[in-house]
Amino acid sequence: MDFFLAVISSFVFSFFAINLLRPVAIKIDLVDKPSERKNHIGHVPLIGGVAIFCSVLTSSSMWLTIDSELFVYLFSAGLMVCLGVVDDKHDISVRSRVAFQVLVATFMIVAMDNYIIDLGDLLFFGNVELGKFGILLTYLAIVAIINAFNMVDGIDGLLGSMAISTLSSIALLLLLKQQENLFTVLVIVAILPYLIFNLGVFGTQYRKIFMGDAGSMFIGFTVVWLLIDNTQGPSATFRPVTALWIVAVPLIDMGSIIIRRIKKGSSPFKADREHIHHLLLKAGFSKLQTLIIIVALSVSCSLIGVLTEWLEFNESVMFVSFLLFFMLYNLVLSDSSRLKRPLKLIKLKNLKRKRCQKLVRG
Repeated sequence: MDFFLAVISSFVFSFFAINLLRPVAIKIDLVDKPSERKNHIGHVPLIGGVAIFCSVLTSSSMWLTIDSELFVYLFSAGLMVCLGVVDDKHDISVRSRVAFQVLVATFMIVAMDNYIIDLGDLLFFGNVELGKFGILLTYLAIVAIINAFNMVDGIDGLLGSMAISTLSSIALLLLLKQQENLFTVLVIVAILPYLIFNLGVFGTQYRKIFMGDAGSMFIGFTVVWLLIDNTQGPSATFRPVTALWIVAVPLIDMGSIIIRRIKKGSSPFKADREHIHHLLLKAGFSKLQTLIIIVALSVSCSLIGVLTEWLEFNESVMFVSFLLFFMLYNLVLSDSSRLKRPLKLIKLKNLKRKRCQKLVRG
C-alpha cells in the first residue's frame, strides 16, 4: 500500500508544482523564446525540471529513509538544478557550466567515496580494474551523460520519453535482482506530468512547458548516479557494460555529433542542427514520427541491455556489439540522405494503398 501511495504522491506533487511554478516563470521571464534555432510558438516556461526535482525531493523525504547517500544525492541534484535555472535564465558559457558540473561531481565522489573502479571484462582479458584512475573516468562519465541528455532535448516529448525509457530499464533490472527500486519509480512517475504538459495532451495544449537545462541536468545527473551506484562495489546490481546499452542513444548521438563537428573543423561544443532529431526532420519525417523513431530506438537498446544482463551474455561480446552499433549509427547519420530512403518507401506504400482503395471503391 505504501508503494502505491508513494507513486501517487510523486505524480500529484509534480502536477501541482508545474501549475504553481508556471505563472512564476512567466512573471520572472524564465521562458524559452523563439529564435533561429527554436521555432516554437510563444514564450514557453522552462520549469519542467524544477517541478520534477521538487516532486522527487518531497516524495523521497516522505517515503524513503534519509540516509547519507540519499542526502548527498538530493543536495547534489539540487545544485545541478540551480545551475540549470541560472543557465536557462542567463545562458552561461559551456566552460562555466562544465566547471560547475565538475565541482558537484567532486562533492559526490568525496562525500560518498564512490566512483568507477571496475569496468568488467570488456576485451576478453578479464576485469578491467581502474583503482584511483577511475576517479578521472567518473568525472568524464558524469559530465558526458549530463550533457548527452541535455543535447537530446530538441523536440517535444523526446527528453522526457528517453528519461523514462532509461530509468525504467534501471528499475526493471533492480526488480529482476530483487533490489529496492522505489526511488527510481518515484523519479519516473514525477516525469509523467511534465510529458502531459510538454506534449499538450488532456487539455494542456495551451499550457505548454519545457524541461529547460535544469531538467536535462537533473535527469542526466540522476541517471549517472544510479548507474555508478548500481554497477560499482560489492553490492553492484548489474554490469558496467549493461549501463552503456541503457544510455546508448543519447551517449552515441553525442559522440557521433562531436566526431562530425571535429571533422568539419568546428568546436565540439558549438551548437548546431545535426542531432538525430534534426536529421530525421530534415529527411522529411514529422515531429511525431521522429519522436516515435528515436524513442523506439532508445527502448530497443535499453531492452538489449536488460535482456543480455538477465541472460548473462558475455560482457566482451556486449561491448564489441556496442562499438559496432556506434560505428553503424555514425555511418548512417553522417549522410542525412540515407534517412530519406525509408521515408520514400513509406510514402510509396501509402500512395499504392490509396490507389488500391480508390480502385476498390470505383
